[in-house]
Amino acid sequence: MRERTHQGPKNWKGPFYVNASDPRLMVPKYQPFMGWTLNFGNKYLYLLLIAVVGIVVMFV
Repeated sequence: MRERTHQGPKNWKGPFYVNASDPRLMVPKYQPFMGWTLNFGNKYLYLLLIAVVGIVVMFV
């Protein structure tokens, strides 16, 4: 089921994967051999990105 929604074109906004019903933070790209991408529909992704940026800023 998850793979079927992952491949649905409505979940892809250009190169970005946006699916709030998919709990994964990282998903294979539309063409899986090209690597992984982030799920910008997951609210926890934004907390993770803020934490990473905050840690980088603390060390600069």
